[in-house]
Amino acid sequence: MMATAMAKTYDTDCDGTHAMVQQVTIVQIDATTVTYSTRSASTSGSDGALLRTFVSPLSEVWSEQIPGAPAPVEMKPGAMGNLFLSKAGWEATTSDGHPIYGTGTDLIVFKYPWCGATPRILSNLTVVPSSIVVRGHLAGRTEFFELELIGTEAAEAAETQDLRWNGAAHLQLQLTSQGAARLGLAGGAQAVQVWPTRMIVRGRPAADLSVAGEVDLLDSELAGQIQHVAFARRDAPVTLTLTLDGVSAFHVEPQRRAS
Repeated sequence: MMATAMAKTYDTDCDGTHAMVQQVTIVQIDATTVTYSTRSASTSGSDGALLRTFVSPLSEVWSEQIPGAPAPVEMKPGAMGNLFLSKAGWEATTSDGHPIYGTGTDLIVFKYPWCGATPRILSNLTVVPSSIVVRGHLAGRTEFFELELIGTEAAEAAETQDLRWNGAAHLQLQLTSQGAARLGLAGGAQAVQVWPTRMIVRGRPAADLSVAGEVDLLDSELAGQIQHVAFARRDAPVTLTLTLDGVSAFHVEPQRRAS
């Protein structure tokens, strides 16, 4: 059994000056700097990878469209998208020393604007989940919790779970009255905003139910940094965007295909 993977082909021998932060939300712009929020790197385990605010000089931002690259974020407050930063721009840290997620790893490749980034092969894999556990905290709170979405605390059917993760915005989860009560929320069944630090999916690949595996969708070694997981009932299959290692975690052989 194979999962189809697609990768763009680039010239990887040339050097660029900028690397892409996948998804930021622009907070503020002045004459010399841009303030934005995005996922931070952790200095204390996965629970430290929080949504934090950074400031970079405008001089270190490449804001024009680069041929063959994703569109850059619009430079206005509230806009969300990709931010292309120079090496100096990537040195931004929060006041308590947290860098941007991916800083200092091979996830960050300075190839823009002169050539595309080193190809990173991602596959869409359909999985029948037995468990989807989100660990995180509610927007505006600091207490961490774990919530099983294939369970009685999360809504299904009429209120489809539609999880959109990009590293720059909270997840929206639909809770039952039971789930809301466990998190100390009044008002019964409701939608909540959650910042996740882990999102563990366990299950069986739809094409071969004899094998099983699991991934943390927030681990960029295993999964793409943008995910859309939606289901309207607890036994419905979901589509995951995974790296080759993530596909292998489900005992599936990736099939490489350039496009």
